[in-house]
This record gives sequence, C-alpha cells and structure tokens, in this order.
Amino acid sequence: MASYRYTAEDPSGQRTDGHVDASSVEEARRRLEADGLRVLEVMQADSDSTPVPPEERLSSDEARELVENVAQLSAAELPLGPAFRAAAEESDSPRLAQVFSYLAGQLQRGQSLEGALESSQVALPVHVTRLIQAAVKTGQLGPALTELTEHYRDTRALRQMIRDGLAYPLLVAILSMTLLALILAFVVGGFRDIFDEFGVELPAITVAVLAFRQIGALLLPAVLLVLVILNVLLRGTLAPSAWHRLVSAMPMIGPLWHWLCLMEWIGLVRVLLRNGMTLLDALRFSAEGVTNANVTQVSKSLAESVARGRTLSQAMAAERRVPATLVPLVHWGEHTGALDDSLEVGCEMLEDRVRMRAFWLHAALPPVLFISIGCAILAVVTALFLPFIKLMSSLT
Repeated sequence: MASYRYTAEDPSGQRTDGHVDASSVEEARRRLEADGLRVLEVMQADSDSTPVPPEERLSSDEARELVENVAQLSAAELPLGPAFRAAAEESDSPRLAQVFSYLAGQLQRGQSLEGALESSQVALPVHVTRLIQAAVKTGQLGPALTELTEHYRDTRALRQMIRDGLAYPLLVAILSMTLLALILAFVVGGFRDIFDEFGVELPAITVAVLAFRQIGALLLPAVLLVLVILNVLLRGTLAPSAWHRLVSAMPMIGPLWHWLCLMEWIGLVRVLLRNGMTLLDALRFSAEGVTNANVTQVSKSLAESVARGRTLSQAMAAERRVPATLVPLVHWGEHTGALDDSLEVGCEMLEDRVRMRAFWLHAALPPVLFISIGCAILAVVTALFLPFIKLMSSLT
C-alpha cells in the first residue's frame, strides 16, 4: 500500500488534511468518501522526502511573518498544510521557507500543529511556540495570533516613526558638516595665501580657523577611529545586557530606546497572560521575545522573584530598570484580578512616553542643528573677512 495526502471537507464544511493508506488514488478517494468526507484533493505522498527540522533560528522579522501567516490562515479557517506549502514557495527567506515546508510536511502526515511546533522549536522563538500551543488548547489560535501580530505591528510602526523623525536631522547634520569641511579644505587655503602675501596681522579667530584647517584633516579621522575602536572593545568585552544598559544610559536617545523595548516586552507578557499562560511562564518566555538584552535580563530577574513567591509588583519595585510608575498599575491589577488589563495600561503609558520623547527630539533637534551650523559658518566667514576689514582700515 502507498500513502496518499488528501484535502477534504467534513459534512459541516470544515476543511481538513491528512494521510490515508490505499493501493490507489481511487481507493483512497473511496475510503475518504465512506468516512463522510468530500474529497478536494488526493495525491501520493513522496515517501523519499522526509521533512527535516530547521536548524537555524528565525530572525525576529521572519518569526513575525510566520505569526502573521498563521494568524491569517487560522482566522480564515483554511487548511494549514497546503497553505504552508504555498507560503514556502512564495517566501523570499530560505530559512522561513524551510520552516513552512517542515510544518506543512508534519501537518500532512497527521501531526498536530502544536506537535509540529514542538519538534521545530529550535527555529522558532520560544514565546511564539508556547503561545500557539496555549491558544490551540483554548481554541483561540486565530484571535491570539491576531493580537500578537497587532502588537508586533504597533511596535514596528513606532520604531519606524522614530527612525523617520531622526533621519532628517541626521541628514542635515551630515550634509552641513560635509559643506563645512569642503569650505575649510578648498576655500580657506586660498585666503591664507592672500593673507601671507599682504602680510596682514591676523586676529585670533582667523588664526584659530587656519589652525583647525591644518589639524582637522588629522584630528577628525583620529577621533572617528578612536570611537570605532572603543565601540568594538566595549561590545567585545561587555556582555550584551551590559552593552545595552550602557546604550540605554546615553543622553536623549538611550531612555527612548529603553522605554520602547520595555513597551515591547510588556505587550508580549500581556498577550501571553490573556491566552492562558501563567505569569511565571509569561515572564520566562517573553524574555526571549525582545531584542534588548538588558530588558531580557529584567524579565528573567522578575521571573526569578516571582518563582520565589513575590508578587510582580513587589519584584518590579525592587528592579531599578523598571519605571516606578508601573508599580502602582501592576499592584492594582493584582488586587483586582485584571493583571493583563493593568499591563495594557502600562504599555499605553510607555507608548505615550516614547511618543512624547520622540516628538521632543523631532521638534528640538532641527533648530539646534540649524543654529549650530549657522554659528559655525558665521565664525568661518567672520574669520576670513575680518583681516580684509583691518587691511582696508589701515590703508585709509
């Protein structure tokens, strides 16, 4: 007998897929119809092709694409096996295509989705795997993954808004520094020859600009080289959590990044709690779902405190890296039995804080840059033309 893959509908119209053993396609179809199924597709399974579990972990973007696909298919109540094979053929990522193919193969061999995910959890983020398994047990796979997808999209949109807002000031700064460097390199030199020819006594500001032109060609590359070497040494010697903690302490940008990553983590904890996961498991699994190693350490530290019998609000109160304003919210949620709702309020509070800081940066940086650039250009122009004013006044 051979093994045949099939896609069929039961009497209620629900699609299903699996395997059936038969001596021919016709016999496989008869067996399925005898079971009350309306056969949509039957094909012989490739006995030589065994799905291989993926060995490489998906990136965060690939994991989000996988979650979005599963959420859409679950909401539409489509058979996951054939849909995963189609997604594998359309995916631009080889790793994601391998995961889709593996899951499709496992489903078409009759394995459950949670079983397929369990066997492929090396490639998937652990919080995604556990969420899907919990949602399958409660029958809320579509809503759970839709909620997670919306959280991903909101976080990604906020990150993009911050990048877009900082891109303009950064571009203005780079172009202005380039223009100033060109003026110093090609214009100031000609003025120096004129000053030497006339033997003009140079004021202090002109001497400073001419001196900066001479040492700037060596000083600026040296400073950049030192910064690059320092960055490499720190990232090579410090643990990822220590490096991210150092970045979070940077003026203006650091707190913005820290709050954004905290918001992402709290949103993950909220989604996991709402779909039947215990607080301890939610803290442990969500730790692997954020890119900031410092926040990952925070989540693991809170999980250890909760495992020792402390409440989440007590653990947060003792953790300096968590904003103190979150503690009363979490305490209220614990006493009212609405911890997920209090975390949602805390997530919104952090989002408002991120948006306010980003708005302040977007509004303040361009004027500061324009004033600084204007002062630098004014200083160069003054330094170049002040000797001519002195020369003309001496001739008169």
